[in-house]
Amino acid sequence: MKNYDLIIIGTGGGTKISSSALKLGKKIALIEKSKAGGTCLNRGCIPSKMFIHPSNLLQNIKTLDRLKIKTNIENIEFSELVSMINNHTDSSSANIDAHYENADNADYFKGHGKFISDYVIEVNGEKLTAPKIIIAAGSRPSIPNIKGLAHTPFMTSNEALRNKKIPKRLIVLGGGYIATELGGAYSGYGSEVTFILRSTFLKREDPEIVEIFDKEFSKDKKIYKHTDVLSVNYEDQEFEVKIVNSQGQEEFLKADALLVTTGVMPNSDKLGLENTKIKIKKDGFIEVNKFLETSVKGVFAIGDVAGNYLFRHSVNFEAEYWVENNLLSETPNPIDYPPVPSAVFTHPEIASVGLNETEAKTKNIDFVIGRASYKSIAMAKARGLDMGLVKLLFEKNNHKLIGAHIIGDEASTMIQELVLAISNDLRAEDIYRQIYIHPAFPEVVRNAVRNALKELDAKYQILF
Repeated sequence: MKNYDLIIIGTGGGTKISSSALKLGKKIALIEKSKAGGTCLNRGCIPSKMFIHPSNLLQNIKTLDRLKIKTNIENIEFSELVSMINNHTDSSSANIDAHYENADNADYFKGHGKFISDYVIEVNGEKLTAPKIIIAAGSRPSIPNIKGLAHTPFMTSNEALRNKKIPKRLIVLGGGYIATELGGAYSGYGSEVTFILRSTFLKREDPEIVEIFDKEFSKDKKIYKHTDVLSVNYEDQEFEVKIVNSQGQEEFLKADALLVTTGVMPNSDKLGLENTKIKIKKDGFIEVNKFLETSVKGVFAIGDVAGNYLFRHSVNFEAEYWVENNLLSETPNPIDYPPVPSAVFTHPEIASVGLNETEAKTKNIDFVIGRASYKSIAMAKARGLDMGLVKLLFEKNNHKLIGAHIIGDEASTMIQELVLAISNDLRAEDIYRQIYIHPAFPEVVRNAVRNALKELDAKYQILF
């Protein structure tokens, strides 16, 4: 039995804890069964954004005629692009391996760790124990039980980011952020993309934002909403997908490639938790309390495997919270999540924080909406933009911002001002009473605030 101060399963969000623990002189064991760096580095945030950005550039180039520029795209070196992306992520992953293999006070185990009791983990035939254990094992793509699917060479997000050939025709199962990001990117590269949705796009976003997104995103794609997939077949290098469409009619859709992006599932079922008293919720996520502690004292779970929020930025927050409250403090405080923002890196881009309109109504909050279109600002004119919206929700009685939603260029950057505003209980007046650079995109946020202030305070009817 090998004894440690701390054992960490997973090198994604878990590395923030391991790095701090080593700086404090703790003896740690770090376990990783796959590529170091977790989902974000290897098959998520980083490679997907490197894949999406060139596609967005291509889509912008195709609309340059609005700025009186005529151009042609002569060649897309797609295979070289994908190789460049993979070389970057593989190299970064290897650097993480090297760092921990050479670190003092750290034993780095490349293998599949499984609990054999509450505080004992077996990996590569060795048994490890520690008074504190962090489970940061992440998640993986969830594969639906569709007749014939398992026997076909379909792609998940993992394969889609390593595929070196642009499919002429691509079918995408799913309408969430992974589906829209990757399916939209392939469309930008020239694939004829068909989406099959059980309901609609991006169900968690504000309905008004989704309506605008749907209209813009669907222009060059074929969309089947409220559609069920009955079976999938693959023959002669062609997929055939049998569906029942929204009218109840059966159809057969054909494509060269199939991308399955119907959600994720936590890796809790791979950890031998049945050998412990650690409780699992019905959806497979590990049950944790307000200290991120499982039902076994001293064993914690963070990130996707716990499922509080499925973002890299949220697990970073959880890891930093854990270090502050378990390595730097003798008396931990419960975790207090600030407003958690999200972004969908599609074309057009979406970003949001706080409540959407549906959620605010469900909570019976009396609120005022401030809206402003991108067309209301000079920068949109300079860039030839004809779409985009900022939508803000303010509580009527105290004027505090409770929700912010943006669709359009630079949405993921502009949302940060509004994350700060909600986190600090700022009122519409507080957000407005600053000088906005002219001409720049944040002026559309100011215009949305002005729009709300007209209803919140009569004096602004005169001022604006």
